[in-house]
Amino acid sequence: MIRPGHLRDDRGSSTVLAVSLGAAALTLVAGLGLGAQAFLAHARADGAADLAAIAAADAARGITPGDPCEIAAETAERSGVEVTECIARPDLGTAKVVTEVDLPPPLGKVSATAVAGSPTGESR
Repeated sequence: MIRPGHLRDDRGSSTVLAVSLGAAALTLVAGLGLGAQAFLAHARADGAADLAAIAAADAARGITPGDPCEIAAETAERSGVEVTECIARPDLGTAKVVTEVDLPPPLGKVSATAVAGSPTGESR
């Protein structure tokens, strides 16, 4: 049986609101954290791709000794990044490097591409 005035009793309703707001804030902070991790990983992949492409182009032009793609892989590895594609053109003195970084489980991977070398194909 319903008591008179019982339906107007709102004790405990602020607890539901507080828990809901807390859960929403926690979800927002977690989303921002994942977004920040993705942004930093992308910046790391970009930087490593740039450095690896420059190192590979230098090797392709004969400025530094060694295989351009091996040098690119070693350079990227120092930044904790993996080279997934490398195309070196010694005849043009250029190199294209694609790097990849793993992100936390819900996000997957981030990749970056960089091209370096002489635009005219001159070697020095």
